[in-house]
Amino acid sequence: MSKSTLKLLPALMIAITAALVTQPMRAGAIDTLVITENSSTSLAATLNGNPLSVEFGFADAWFIHLAGLGPLFSTQIWGEPDAAGKVNFLQVGIFNFNLSDTGLGVSSDVSFPESGLPDGTPDTTTFTLNGNPLSVTFFDKGDVATVPDTGTTFSLFGLSLTGLGFLRRKLC
Repeated sequence: MSKSTLKLLPALMIAITAALVTQPMRAGAIDTLVITENSSTSLAATLNGNPLSVEFGFADAWFIHLAGLGPLFSTQIWGEPDAAGKVNFLQVGIFNFNLSDTGLGVSSDVSFPESGLPDGTPDTTTFTLNGNPLSVTFFDKGDVATVPDTGTTFSLFGLSLTGLGFLRRKLC
């Protein structure tokens, strides 16, 4: 071996050792799935901040496509923020005939005797992704009361007053 090769050898050994030591630390990171219901027809889902494909089924029912999700048929419920006796229900399933499309079925506003986790509480024990723990959090913004738009409200009120004035002149 030449002297220049012997000088590079310790640096190469340090680089390889550093790569091997830091690799297991990355494997322990937990993936995070955040699901947000915006309305009875709008659901958004992100995995580690990246948007996922959400398929709308019908009012308050969706399917989130996510390969590697498990265990099959595992479920969790989150309580509706302002509706006692109603929950948001999540279940891992296979949703086609060739058994390749795994994901999460989501149903909202389901009548259920148990209250489930409070809205926005992460669940780190029920679901896995590719065999590793998965933190799942459900936010229900679909049932929050909204404030009416004042511009539209006043214009409709003015229109109704105009109609009443017109009717009054017609009747007299």
